[in-house]
Amino acid sequence: MYKIGEYVMKANTGVCKVDEIVTRRLAEGMEEKEYYVLIPVDDPRAKVFVPVASEKSNMRRAMGEQEAKDFIDSIPVIDVKWIENDKSREQEYKNAMRSNDPVHLVGIIKNLYLRNIERENQGKKVTAVDDRYFKMAENALNSELAHALGIKKDDIRELIAESIEMKAATG
Repeated sequence: MYKIGEYVMKANTGVCKVDEIVTRRLAEGMEEKEYYVLIPVDDPRAKVFVPVASEKSNMRRAMGEQEAKDFIDSIPVIDVKWIENDKSREQEYKNAMRSNDPVHLVGIIKNLYLRNIERENQGKKVTAVDDRYFKMAENALNSELAHALGIKKDDIRELIAESIEMKAATG
């Protein structure tokens, strides 16, 4: 169970602060349940209600500072596999986004980064599906890492690139 004041990572919402835990009936005919009231860091005016007892919440504790640093250091060695079939690949992207697992998000980002370079070298445009999932995965991961490290989200991409370059140089 999460505590009031803790930060969690909620799939499709991002980093949120547990603001309170309430007992409510959210709709007519529903039974009363306990809910976390989450306040998204990126939109402090919003509230997200997540059942405390739900196993399908796709929510986990947000990374702390050291976890984030260790994760960034591990990015160069995270393996990715390419899926040729467009439909299967898109389904894999959807599953990765739902999983709320930073390793899977890095898989999307690394795959699409390489694919986009390849397509550009062939004179082709990035596909809309690839672009959408790349941006979603990058936004989710960068938001969490920025929050954990106390820096701007825009600085995360550069920090990750530096980590990868340093790993490659020291090999």
